[in-house]
Amino acid sequence: MTPKKESPAGQRGQSQEHCKDNHSTRIRTTVKALLLSGKKVTAKEGNSITKSNDFRKVISDLRKQGWNIVDLRLPDNRKLYWLASNDRQGELFPAEAGGNEE
Repeated sequence: MTPKKESPAGQRGQSQEHCKDNHSTRIRTTVKALLLSGKKVTAKEGNSITKSNDFRKVISDLRKQGWNIVDLRLPDNRKLYWLASNDRQGELFPAEAGGNEE
């Protein structure tokens, strides 16, 4: 009876599902960073940057999580995506707070 060969070190203890999860997380993180940078991107550009075909799916998932992602249909029928500005951030020194009372 021949001894069983061990799997290569890179595959030991890792399932394909684990690798897919890491890949999906990397894509999601890249799309978030892209949107937070203020860039306006098309799905084609987003797929090129993430090296995947999941850009529109990630946009959909982020919208479900409450991200305010805006899109605009261009004349050539592509969509441009960007993160809408967040108007919830207040001023650093509002006038009514008045630290300078005289």
